[in-house]
Amino acid sequence: MKKGTGYWVSTFVTTTADEAGCWEVINKGELLFPERDFGKRSEARNRLLADLLARTDFMEKAGTGIKRVRDACKANNNNIHFNFTDAFWVTIETNVTNNVVDNVVDNRLKKIMELVTEDNQISASQMAKILNITSRTVQRDIGKLKNQNKIKRAGSEKGGHWVVTFFTTM
Repeated sequence: MKKGTGYWVSTFVTTTADEAGCWEVINKGELLFPERDFGKRSEARNRLLADLLARTDFMEKAGTGIKRVRDACKANNNNIHFNFTDAFWVTIETNVTNNVVDNVVDNRLKKIMELVTEDNQISASQMAKILNITSRTVQRDIGKLKNQNKIKRAGSEKGGHWVVTFFTTM
C-alpha cells in the first residue's frame, strides 16, 4: 500500500475451522450517489481516468463491475460484503483453504468417488483419461479411498466392480 494512492488491497487469513481467507478492497472515498442505487448506477469519480481505461483491456464495460463481482462470488460459493462509510469497502470471504495441494487432492478424490458411483465398473485407466491425470495417480488415490473405507473392490481386478461404502461431499 502506498500512501496517497487512494485505494489499497489487504489480505488476511481468518482463524475459522475451514481456514478460509478474506480479501478486502478499500477505496477511500464515499459513494457519489445514494447507497440504494449501488450496483444499478455507475458514476466515474475521475472521468479522464475512466475514459483512458475504457480504451484499454483494463475495463470491460462501465457499470457492470459490481454485478460481475457478485456473480463470480456466487458461482464460486464465496461470500461478498459491501460496506459504505467514509470509504467504500468490499470484503470477499473465500472458500479456498490455504493448502492448495490438499484442496486439489480432495477435489480429485471427490471426482473419483463420483465416477465410481456413476459407473461401478470403470477402470483406473478410464478414470485417468477423464481426470487428465496419470494411472499411477489414480491408483494412489484409490488406495487412499480404500484406506478411508470409502470404496472397495468386489470380485477380480478385471471382472469385478467398485462398491462405494461411504460417500460424502468431502
